[in-house]
Amino acid sequence: MTTHDDAAGRELITLDSTPATAPYSAAVALGHLVWTSGALPTQPDGTCPADFDDQVRAALANLESQLNAAGADWSTVLKINGYVSDIERLPELNKVYEEVVNVHGKPARTTVEVSRFRGHVRVEFEAVAYRRQA
Repeated sequence: MTTHDDAAGRELITLDSTPATAPYSAAVALGHLVWTSGALPTQPDGTCPADFDDQVRAALANLESQLNAAGADWSTVLKINGYVSDIERLPELNKVYEEVVNVHGKPARTTVEVSRFRGHVRVEFEAVAYRRQA
């Protein structure tokens, strides 16, 4: 993980697993607030689980890594946006989501169906959180 402040005073956070060619930060913090980029279900070796539930778990684990790198965690998440390739899979997503996220509180959430992801990806999450210490 690397962090650096930019001219606007934002802390730009890059994870070791972020591709060097990626033109974005894994998370950006300003004061006590943290915004994450979208977390995909890809593994460090670039593979993606085939099973939908496993994709949801992997994407949420990647999101948690982004939050932790920024000094936040599930208990400080204010809002999560979820993107899914098939909205009919929402009950499955909700089951895993409740096991991983809602045991720490119930942040606001929006979930929308998207027409297409790259490769075999079927889900992505992003979050807004706060950190107790800036």
